[in-house]
Amino acid sequence: FGAHLALLRLVASLVNEPAGVLGVHDVSDGGLGVALAEMAVRSGVGFAVSGISSHAELFSESASRVVVCTDLPDAVEAAADEAGVRWARLGTAGGGDIVVEGLVDLSLTDAIEAWRGTIPDAVTTRWSRA
Repeated sequence: FGAHLALLRLVASLVNEPAGVLGVHDVSDGGLGVALAEMAVRSGVGFAVSGISSHAELFSESASRVVVCTDLPDAVEAAADEAGVRWARLGTAGGGDIVVEGLVDLSLTDAIEAWRGTIPDAVTTRWSRA
């Protein structure tokens, strides 16, 4: 419980102070892979990450994890160290591809089309009118 509370406090401090945080996403349903994909699809910005050893690790739903996108990684890492929160630098945001070294390499455009195409337009339209 203590580690989770430290993470929550860290995230709150990062988003409430000008620390160069451009985005934060919880790692929950679908694990790190889904969190990264959702950030990319929502922002329209691809990414390249490394250090993920397997699909099991990529889609693990283990608790108390977040992805932070920042243009000041050293400051975020220092804040995490000060809060006693473990961290790992995964990679960089940018470009038009979704890349997890050795595991995933696909076009962001294809990912966006697949994401938007999962719910038929008729269902989306019906729910948006409610």
